[in-house]
Amino acid sequence: MAQDELLRGKRRRFDVIVVLGAAVWSRGRPSPTLDRRVRRGLELYHEGIADRLLFTGGLGRHPPAEAEVMRRMAIEAGVDPSRIVIEGASRNTLENAVNSARIMSENGWSSALLVSDRLHLPRALMAFRSMGIKVAARGVSGAWGRSPFRHWWHYPLYETAAFVWYAGLILLGRHRIGPRV
Repeated sequence: MAQDELLRGKRRRFDVIVVLGAAVWSRGRPSPTLDRRVRRGLELYHEGIADRLLFTGGLGRHPPAEAEVMRRMAIEAGVDPSRIVIEGASRNTLENAVNSARIMSENGWSSALLVSDRLHLPRALMAFRSMGIKVAARGVSGAWGRSPFRHWWHYPLYETAAFVWYAGLILLGRHRIGPRV
């Protein structure tokens, strides 16, 4: 299924837009990747795709947690704080999916529109679908522009290896063990 298939034609509504985190730079500044993801999520929110935003991402190299930075960006963009939910404990995409699924269940949400980098979406969709979430996706481009992935082939190679790793964990049922809160 194409990533935008659920959005073609009539406007599809989702319970929540889930924006996956990325690096936070020193002094709590969003990395360009995080900035692009949040801006895309905000565009979709303002288009009325969903009434809620779920920002997911824990503490990386620099504080605060990715989800906190995303929340701050959304509030600065005029989003009502009551429309924002954050999950700031996850350290990777599988934990994003596990912890987001828990939050969605607690709120009675069953469908999500996932926002991340285009090359990251196949792995992210696999992780979220493995948690039983009805999910579609919208991607942003430019993931390797200013990142540790200095050459055009680093990011695709990384994502391919990570996809295979996650598929193995999911097949073994290891992804559901000990979700962090």
